[in-house]
Amino acid sequence: MSEKLETLRLYSGDYKTNFNRYHLGRKAWEPVNPKLILSFMPGNVVEYKVRVGDKVKRGDTLLLFKAMKMNNIIKSPMDATVKALGAEVGANIPKNALLIEFE
Repeated sequence: MSEKLETLRLYSGDYKTNFNRYHLGRKAWEPVNPKLILSFMPGNVVEYKVRVGDKVKRGDTLLLFKAMKMNNIIKSPMDATVKALGAEVGANIPKNALLIEFE
């Protein structure tokens, strides 16, 4: 019986192994785009503290996000200009939905 072995690359080297359908069908990891603020869990936007075109500095409050009966303050990770607001205030938002996009 000849099985095709896949190469698994780890820090210490390459290994030959079998992957099941779950592992073969997984989406490859992608780095996070710092210009996109995404919802970290399902919830809704209570209030935006910025508008399109506003210049924000790192640490400025961008919006209030309600998830699991808690209000979360989302702050800017960098100095930027707001390009777009991605969700309506009060609308139900799924995980990883766009909340704010920077230029």
